[in-house]
Amino acid sequence: MVIRRSIIVAGVVLILGLISVGAGIAAELTRVKASQIRIENGECVHPNSPAMGLAITAAVALLLMRIIVKLATGRGYSCCRFHPNIPKLIRYCIIIAWIMSIVAVSQFIAGAKLSNKKDLKITLTGEECYYLKPGMLSTAAFEALVNLVLTLFYYLVIASTQNVPVKPPGSELEAPSTIEDSKKPPLLP
Repeated sequence: MVIRRSIIVAGVVLILGLISVGAGIAAELTRVKASQIRIENGECVHPNSPAMGLAITAAVALLLMRIIVKLATGRGYSCCRFHPNIPKLIRYCIIIAWIMSIVAVSQFIAGAKLSNKKDLKITLTGEECYYLKPGMLSTAAFEALVNLVLTLFYYLVIASTQNVPVKPPGSELEAPSTIEDSKKPPLLP
C-alpha cells in the first residue's frame, strides 16, 4: 500500500513537472517579439499571445508539485529542516531543488508580468515599448526541469527508506557468549 502511494505521488509529481516545463517552453515560443509591437497614439499595441497564461500555468504547476512533495515526504524534509538520518547527497538535492523552484517560479511570474506590459518608455533614441526578452521563460523551464529531476530523485529515495519495515527492538538474536572469552584478559593497545 505504501509503495503504491509512492508510485502515485511520483507520477503526479512527474506530470506536474512536465506541465511546468512544457508550459514554460510554450510560453517562450509564443511570447510577443519586439518586431510584433506597434506604437499607436502614444500607446504600445501588442498582438494577442498566450504567453502570460502559459507562464502562470507553469508557475502554478511547479508550486503544486512542491506542495505535493512536501506533504508526501512529511515533516523534516523541507528546504532548511532535515530528517537526521538522510545522506548528504539527498540534503543537497533538497536544497538545490528548493532554490531552483523559487527561482523558476519567480521567473515565470516576472515573465507573465512582462509579457503583458504595455507601457511606453522614452529613451534617447525615441519611444520604445517594453517586451519580454528572449530566453527568460526558457531558462525558467530548464530550471523547472532540473528541479523536477532532483525532486523525483530525492522523493523516491526518501519514499524507499520509508517503505523499509522497521524491526521491533529485541527481535534480533544475540550470539551466546562463550566462557573461554570471558577468561582471556583484554588486549592492550
